[in-house]
Amino acid sequence: MSILTGDDLVLGTFVPYQWLNDIKNHWRASAAPADIVPGMLFSDSDDDKLYHRVAGSGGDLEEVLQETKSADKSPLFNGVVLDVKTADVSDPPTEAELFAAFGSDITDGFTGLVQDSSSLGNLWLATYNGGWWVIEYTPAA
Repeated sequence: MSILTGDDLVLGTFVPYQWLNDIKNHWRASAAPADIVPGMLFSDSDDDKLYHRVAGSGGDLEEVLQETKSADKSPLFNGVVLDVKTADVSDPPTEAELFAAFGSDITDGFTGLVQDSSSLGNLWLATYNGGWWVIEYTPAA
């Protein structure tokens, strides 16, 4: 092990300067250090969340979203572009067709779009949550 993986630093131990630069850029405490600069990460020991300093924000910290710690957040994005898969699907698509289009390693919360390759007409919004749910979209006239 090393200091990078959690060992204590022992007096007289040689430590490459790159390690120390990595460590100085990442803090864990209950409050962000006063000298944190844009791009540096801060790990809050009170809520186990990660934050980073935002450039030009006057010192504001923004949360780095994490799968297991950020359930209380609803991020807003300027726009979301979803990849539309084209596959030979029925009307409505079957589970087997959706797994074939999106892959077999789908987990709860997955959402995708699939269009029937034979007609290139209807588009299906498919969501997986223990099973597939689909909504049909039709082209505007």
